[in-house]
Amino acid sequence: MTASHTWWVVLLLLIPAVTTLRYDPDQVGFNLNQNQTATDPLDYWGEWENHSYTASPENWRIPFYTLFLDRFVNGDPSNDDANGTQFEHDLLSNQLRHGGDVLGLMDSFDYIQGMGIQAIYIAGMPHINQPWASDGFSPLDLTLLDYHFGNIDDWRTMISEAHRRGIYVVLENTMSTMGDLIGFPGFLNTSSPLYPEEHDYIWKSTRRYHDFQPSNTLLDQCDYPRFWDDLGYNVTQTTLGPGCRDSEFDQVRVHASPVSATL
Repeated sequence: MTASHTWWVVLLLLIPAVTTLRYDPDQVGFNLNQNQTATDPLDYWGEWENHSYTASPENWRIPFYTLFLDRFVNGDPSNDDANGTQFEHDLLSNQLRHGGDVLGLMDSFDYIQGMGIQAIYIAGMPHINQPWASDGFSPLDLTLLDYHFGNIDDWRTMISEAHRRGIYVVLENTMSTMGDLIGFPGFLNTSSPLYPEEHDYIWKSTRRYHDFQPSNTLLDQCDYPRFWDDLGYNVTQTTLGPGCRDSEFDQVRVHASPVSATL
């Protein structure tokens, strides 16, 4: 299995963490789920037809080049303002998008290959993020590619050219952070204190995740993971009560940052 095959399979099969997502024909160029009748993540499906996969190297101790797509090369300026929002793209800002994408990366392969690079590590998630979240660590939907980086065909074109040159492509899959859509009352823009009884959640705007629904309902019993102290000893006594919130969202604490929501 190749690096590109690995990320493609992972993107399609990592979905046990979500519930349902409606198929939208308007998103066909970006939706990794090609099953139009899927109502459950286990039914999600996708295929790169007529593609020959390249085997991964036996030893990954090869020269790597790590990059953030948005901060690299802008190969397709037409996707710079893909969401049609104000203040989405600004070359002079360190917070907004610069416009880099997968076609710009492909245009730079002569430069990368000339340095002896044999593998590219693309930092940040390839999924759709909030318009100003250029680092890729605040995905809003784990089946939909970010418009700013290119569509599925653009990704396939880039990966095929990388493999033609003997370059592997590795994508990051960081599922522990999501877009900043959920907050706790009194702590919408600051980190909340650790609260074993858990905070109530509220939505920060009208925007919602398609993938899951948090809850403020308290369960009588919960199966907690094992806890460890700083010395590595198992902690058997905690301040956690027998119950917890019936929620996929961590309501014990949330960190305020551009990629703050924690699952």
